[in-house]
Amino acid sequence: MDTKPRPQILWLTNLPAPYRFPIWARIAQKFELKVAFLLKKKNWRSWSIPREVNWKYQFLSLNSKKLKEFDLIPSIRGAKYILDGISLVILGGWESPFYWQILRIAKLRKIPVIQFYESTLASHRFNNILIRKIRSTIFSKADFIVTAGSASTKAVEAMGIDSEKIITLFNPVDVSWFHSFALSHRVQQAPGHRFIYVGQLIERKNVATVIRAFAAIRTESDTLTIAGDGPLVQSLQELTQTLGISDSVFFAGHQNQEELAELYATSNTLILASTNEVWGLVVNEALASGLHVVVSDKCGVAEFVKEMHGAYICTTDQESIQKELLKSSQDWASYIENPEILKFTPEKFAEGMIANLELL
Repeated sequence: MDTKPRPQILWLTNLPAPYRFPIWARIAQKFELKVAFLLKKKNWRSWSIPREVNWKYQFLSLNSKKLKEFDLIPSIRGAKYILDGISLVILGGWESPFYWQILRIAKLRKIPVIQFYESTLASHRFNNILIRKIRSTIFSKADFIVTAGSASTKAVEAMGIDSEKIITLFNPVDVSWFHSFALSHRVQQAPGHRFIYVGQLIERKNVATVIRAFAAIRTESDTLTIAGDGPLVQSLQELTQTLGISDSVFFAGHQNQEELAELYATSNTLILASTNEVWGLVVNEALASGLHVVVSDKCGVAEFVKEMHGAYICTTDQESIQKELLKSSQDWASYIENPEILKFTPEKFAEGMIANLELL
């Protein structure tokens, strides 16, 4: 009987992103996994506390300052002790001093470090000379960098990182769950094409341009559902009134996962036309639900899905968005019954992680 203790892995990240749970569950079947969340339990994302999971977790509840969508976490409190007994560290971020301190201590203790990175060259939020220098220095000290797709890999290579240190995987959601839910919740629908936007109502999401594009190409029976909340909600509602389409645009507000899956099940085309988007996991969800997707080339996910059936890639200007919305609507015949995205499960991502963790 093998009594050798399992390696202790620490995964550090800001918040309990629910789309990471299946990944952590699979890794925890092979290793002792602890996930540490830097921020407090109550968060601006409204993400829930993990329940009935097979991995350990804790909230470090570090002080932070919200700068638009970025959480500045200046504190390094507890960094020295959280690495006690740890065999390997996975860093889910790099922008805060806490991550830098963990990397420094891990290297001193000869603990291997994997840096997880999702951004592309187009979606870098921090791009002045000093920040680029800090980022490339941090990444050069990690043992490996796991990227979310080829576009992220190119961004890391542009930092001067040796390609042998880069592990290219993909950014997954629980596609099987969304697919099954959609199949069991589809209903007889009225005429017209049903477009949907899912996300925050903030400037970089480009929702006003999406609304204008919809107004330009819609037929009388077409609809646009906007699922999400944010500071622009009132101005966007006023825009629909100005354009005379308020009867065709529905503001659904923030939706939990099941409510969102219900919206996918009764929609036809998701639109994500962001001017800057690290990935865009709603695209994975919508494709898994059998929908078409219209995605801007500024979203990290665009490179990943561009050859998939039902994916239409646009730029961020109104004319290009209009063109792809119209193309999607005209091409629509029925829901995609066997979407290619179903091959890219969280479990497959976790297997890729595990294969590389076993080499360290």
